[in-house]
Amino acid sequence: MRALELFAGIGGFAAAFPGLEIVHAVDIDQSARSVYRANFQSDYSIKEIASLPVTWFEEHKADLWWMSPPCTPFTHRGSRGDLDDPRSASFKHLVQVVATLRPSMVCFENVVGFESSQAFELMTDEWSRAGYEIQTTILCPSALGWPNRRPRLYGVASRHKIPGPLPPKKVTKVFQSFLDDGIRPDSHPNLWLAKSTLEQYFHAMDRIAMLELEPVAACFAASYGKAVVRSGSYLETPWGYRRFSPREVARFLGFEDRFHLPEDLSEARLWHLLGNSLSLPALRHALGHCIPF
Repeated sequence: MRALELFAGIGGFAAAFPGLEIVHAVDIDQSARSVYRANFQSDYSIKEIASLPVTWFEEHKADLWWMSPPCTPFTHRGSRGDLDDPRSASFKHLVQVVATLRPSMVCFENVVGFESSQAFELMTDEWSRAGYEIQTTILCPSALGWPNRRPRLYGVASRHKIPGPLPPKKVTKVFQSFLDDGIRPDSHPNLWLAKSTLEQYFHAMDRIAMLELEPVAACFAASYGKAVVRSGSYLETPWGYRRFSPREVARFLGFEDRFHLPEDLSEARLWHLLGNSLSLPALRHALGHCIPF
């Protein structure tokens, strides 16, 4: 199956479904492209999707289009500008291109709340008129036994009849297996929180104690490493509280250790890119009934 990976980021969709032939990936982030190219061979363009003409999509002859448009217009921490947010321009463009070219299948992901937005209403109205059947499901990887909270809306629009997603099947993962060995303040000084930060935010932080029976990490956002509150979890250690390393965050998202994180990118940059990526186990479960992997 030939697929277009739109809003590709670091390649979460390609990593979740390695059986697909990704004919082209598109995003606007140069650092995301460097991570993508360290792991995949597909062509990757740095372009504003809103600027791509209909002929560009037509030329790639893809059966499946993937899209994970910016979530900021629909989040509590964002502008809540919905379709009026300038970052929705590419999404609005894609809605019309899909209705015009009618690819066999379009899959999408966004934050919970997108389903009650004007953008979602526009998409479902246009695509239903174009002959698509649209399915959506809300899923958190923690429902699958994955120790990470990241509830998201997943959906598929198909011109052919498809079965519904299977109910979540919980397979418990051991939290400690996601952690790096040998992390110490002298080897990873950027991970530890300063005493002043702890004093200011301690009661608002999502803190994880190593002795918790079944710890679950909070959703790691793109602001992890900058914002202290509502951006992710912090681990209690004998030396104080620390951030999770980019590799640990990647594991919580389901990326295998063979997924390369370029050493020339800072921890802050990698946290940002991973926070904008996808939960692979949730994605596979939500869409695996219609996409081979």
